[in-house]
Amino acid sequence: MSEKSETPKTKRETLKEALSDSLFVRQEWQGRNIDPLLQRVVNQTNNFPSNEHHLTLTIGGNLVSGVLISANAYMTIWAEAFSSEFTNVDGVADSIREDLLSWVAGPEDPENSLSAQFIHLKEAEIYSSNGRPILSGGSLWRGKLTSVDGFNLGRIVFNG
Repeated sequence: MSEKSETPKTKRETLKEALSDSLFVRQEWQGRNIDPLLQRVVNQTNNFPSNEHHLTLTIGGNLVSGVLISANAYMTIWAEAFSSEFTNVDGVADSIREDLLSWVAGPEDPENSLSAQFIHLKEAEIYSSNGRPILSGGSLWRGKLTSVDGFNLGRIVFNG
């Protein structure tokens, strides 16, 4: 009985197979619109939450300046802030908080975690062309990494 050797797949066949996997498409193709350095900084902050950095992002002609935080820190702060807007009659606020906290990821092996697709800032201020922050004092902010045109270390401070 002779063994039949498999012929290697062509590049076209390999690519066609890979493109049928939606996770592969999102990570490998749509992810190419993301600055890999910024994505790496965000991944490091997500994996090691004490790594908070002051960043200023350029997004569609506006500047967003704040403190980079992990996705889990963002969800925890957001869950508390959002649920506090509800009364706790019949446990509504607690239920909302718990539902939102279910988005907080458990500890993962950094080597096996997915690459970040979103960036999270606290104390974020958005600056438009007039040079003044739209919301002085800052707020919690979340954005798509694919929307970031550029970034720099440091934070804008408005003194006006």
